[in-house]
Amino acid sequence: MDEVITFKFKKFSKIVDALCEMGNIPLYFRYVQKKTFTNYQHLFLLVAKEHTTYGYRMFIESLYDSKIPTYIKLKKIPHFTTLQKFASRLPAKILNKLIFQTRTLFKQGSIFGADSTGMELDHASSHYCKRIDRKEPVKGFVNLNMICDVKNKNILVTKIRKKRRSDFSDFMPMFNKIKHFAFDYFVADKGYDSWRNHKAVQDAGASSQIKTRNFGTRTCRTKGKRYRDKAKNGFDEVIYGQRAITESVFSSLKRKYGSRMRARKYKTQKIELLFKILAYNIERAMRIAHAIIKLLKGILQSPLNRKLYKVATILG
Repeated sequence: MDEVITFKFKKFSKIVDALCEMGNIPLYFRYVQKKTFTNYQHLFLLVAKEHTTYGYRMFIESLYDSKIPTYIKLKKIPHFTTLQKFASRLPAKILNKLIFQTRTLFKQGSIFGADSTGMELDHASSHYCKRIDRKEPVKGFVNLNMICDVKNKNILVTKIRKKRRSDFSDFMPMFNKIKHFAFDYFVADKGYDSWRNHKAVQDAGASSQIKTRNFGTRTCRTKGKRYRDKAKNGFDEVIYGQRAITESVFSSLKRKYGSRMRARKYKTQKIELLFKILAYNIERAMRIAHAIIKLLKGILQSPLNRKLYKVATILG
């Protein structure tokens, strides 16, 4: 196994520390507190927990036979309730800031996309549902709305809701955070069709590839006719086909980190989901870096490049 994969959590710890420094996260939230563990150590442990898909208790038990404590210089292994309490007190805006900072780990693409999905809250087994004669799910789901970079498949901004809501209403709070970026196209399905959304994308200097409802009808009496007409005239089926990549982002997130939430309260469910997204972005950056390093090694070790290197050393 190569070095990139062997020391995965060591690289995780370095990336989390760098993100915390870029996001100006303090080492301690309060002046008067026990300084046994820093915020950086807590954040890394919670990211690593989501990466391993363990619960709090199982993850802490796994640390005793792991090299993770040496990577982050832990003085002692924390109790599992320490991580639970830290997660329950942690503001969601800090995790949103760290997720937004992960964009610096990628080379930005020219196409952004938006989509939404649901994360399950149901832990009941099929046997339990049968015994209580319940056909519907015991609990509902948490709605996740996000904007991602289609090229790198990394999530830029999110909007999480307790209940289902129309997608276009959550678009502007997310788009306002990335409208100053240099991108050429924005792709989304009909759920985001709104003349205000088309206007926002076009004012940012990009082409709105948000599919409109009633695509073949005239817009003479529709509000925002100017922006809808511009979106229809510039619509490209090939570029719009890139929207399917946003679905693959959700698929990767759920397959790797699970589609069910362990937390019981909405606040902790939101924190858990944000940690899943942060772990996903970091691992995605590591995979891209690993692919580039592997490609460069293959190029440098090719017979032709070896001959060119020998010729250059003789001539130079």
